[in-house]
Amino acid sequence: MVRRIGLLIVLLLIPSFAIAEPSFYEKKYNDFTIWLDCIDHGPVVFFYELGNDTGNKKRSGSFKTDFSVPASCQPKTGKSYRTSTVDPSTGTWDRGHLVPANHMDHSKDAMKETFFVSNILPQQSRFNQSSGAWFKTEEISECYRDITTLTIWGGVIWGNDESNDFFVDSHGIKTPDYWWKVIYRHDNGEYVAWLFPNHKSALAGDIDDFLLSLEDLQGALEYVPDFGPLEKSNLKSVKPAVSWPVSGSGTLTCEGHSTSGG
Repeated sequence: MVRRIGLLIVLLLIPSFAIAEPSFYEKKYNDFTIWLDCIDHGPVVFFYELGNDTGNKKRSGSFKTDFSVPASCQPKTGKSYRTSTVDPSTGTWDRGHLVPANHMDHSKDAMKETFFVSNILPQQSRFNQSSGAWFKTEEISECYRDITTLTIWGGVIWGNDESNDFFVDSHGIKTPDYWWKVIYRHDNGEYVAWLFPNHKSALAGDIDDFLLSLEDLQGALEYVPDFGPLEKSNLKSVKPAVSWPVSGSGTLTCEGHSTSGG
């Protein structure tokens, strides 16, 4: 049975010792928050805000367990997903960040926190890397953050496809069938929302194929966060026409603004 809960509302308003739903655990890091499903042993929702890019710390960190988070709520190891249990026809699989390290590059400590396995799940490599749609969402965020403050929500849907669950024995984690993300811009109240299959077909060039309205996304989610200002927006039921355009690589350009993307 699909489990649905106003997750962020519940966890923000009720003291942790009084939470009625013990299968969820909230972890507030320095600059982002993760909500973890302690039944399926992994993160399901994330939230953070991005302002003007003022940092460029070198990517650093190793994948490891966060011992401040209950063991049952996170994958049991940070080891690679390049295992012999993978069906080669599905391609390779990465330790995919929910909150990207590059968006926390203003602080060495914040960046290291993105490498905790509480922020990591199996992600198909082409989807995750430079040709992928998930990577493209990170470039959009990186460029538009210098135009306006952004609020970003995202997460996964576990789904029912057992054919990609290659890491249950090795890592104690199922493979999510879908990843989703919403980016809200503070200057004009617009947003983009995507729901992606965790599959090698989810490429940057096709990113608009995965757009949907916030209302439709909420209907698809297993764990529904509070989307703050978007909850009462008259755009909630409107599917964005296109993903916000970004051009270039290395140096990104959007709405006449250029950024190094670092």
